Amino acid sequence: MFVNELDKLKFSQKEIYLGKKDPKLKKIIEENGHIVFKPDNKHQFDTLIGIVIAQFISTSAANSIFDKIKTYFNCDYLNENHFKTLTVSEIKELGLSTNKARTIKDISDLYLNESMEDLTKLNDGVLNKKLLSIFGIGPWSVNMFEIFCVGKLNVFSSKDAGLRQAMNNYGFVKYESDWVEYDKYAEKWSPYKTIACLHLWKTVD
Repeated sequence: MFVNELDKLKFSQKEIYLGKKDPKLKKIIEENGHIVFKPDNKHQFDTLIGIVIAQFISTSAANSIFDKIKTYFNCDYLNENHFKTLTVSEIKELGLSTNKARTIKDISDLYLNESMEDLTKLNDGVLNKKLLSIFGIGPWSVNMFEIFCVGKLNVFSSKDAGLRQAMNNYGFVKYESDWVEYDKYAEKWSPYKTIACLHLWKTVD
């Protein structure tokens, strides 16, 4: 229960708010325990590349490929210079599809040409336009960047397979429901949809 003083110490105010708004989500939050939300706006290139890698594959597979690439370059964080002299074919050999390799090369070139300013300082419309203009970047990727780099608290993506699976597993939405139904349900988590997403993802990790 979120009603006593102990719970106020164990959970953030945002988690307590969500628990009061949605009994089903409350159960998940209690099972998960407090989740610390730490967006990283200092390594935007690295975050963006990680998002590209994670497209259409499981979290474990994405992490494996991401770690492999960082090991190859012997670094903690990727930057545009790592890909400066590599061709799309050479990037593909790191364990990526042709399209993902092309996207990474394009992003690298944009940074090298100084066409990518501090994205976290752009307003929503400009940020969306900027990212969606890049080959291979769609709405899901934009949403993930908003969460894990910009640190927005009210983001939900019905395009995310993990979120849909978690919502199905816990009976939020019926299996094979239209994406609109997921978005509609998630409105009750506003203004902290992002925090709800973190807890849902943890159930399917």
